[in-house]
Amino acid sequence: MDRTSYMRSIAACSIIVAIGCLCCSCDKLPFFSKEEKARSSKIIVTRKPPPGPAPQAASAASVPGSPAKQQEPAYVYDPSGKRDPFRPFIAMRAPVMPVDENVPLTPLQKFDLSQLKLVAILMEKDQGKAMLEDSQGKGYIVTEGAYVGNRFGKVSRIEKDRVVIEERYKDYLGAVRSKETVLQLYTPGEEKKP
Repeated sequence: MDRTSYMRSIAACSIIVAIGCLCCSCDKLPFFSKEEKARSSKIIVTRKPPPGPAPQAASAASVPGSPAKQQEPAYVYDPSGKRDPFRPFIAMRAPVMPVDENVPLTPLQKFDLSQLKLVAILMEKDQGKAMLEDSQGKGYIVTEGAYVGNRFGKVSRIEKDRVVIEERYKDYLGAVRSKETVLQLYTPGEEKKP
């Protein structure tokens, strides 16, 4: 037996097996006669009549001078002490402005923290100073306690290779929280690495 006749016999056997499987599964399919189809296509819908008025309520209302049945008051929503259900859960964080201090607005407070870059740090004995550069290339010297960024971030620490800025904000419940942002000092070769 050569190869082509062998392939033909395998193809013929697989066709016979497929036809046999189809024939065996056909008796399980739901074939109906015309009468069964006509009976199964009819759908009978029954409706209940709407309920009539209660006999006690009608009699109490019709008798003058008798006390009428008190109705329950409609539900009234009281929003006091609850958060607004239509306000998004992930809402914009409202910055907390310092109230006890007179804070003059500096040029650094016009920028977002993502637009500022730490370019130099000078460490002295008692206090460190850092130089921040804005997106336009202008440099500003800051010390601890200086306000930076448009969300009233305050420089909390100046370390030898980073500046830590603390921002206070109100969350969706109105509680005051704080977030620390770190501006890292990079060497000229490190900036271009991915």
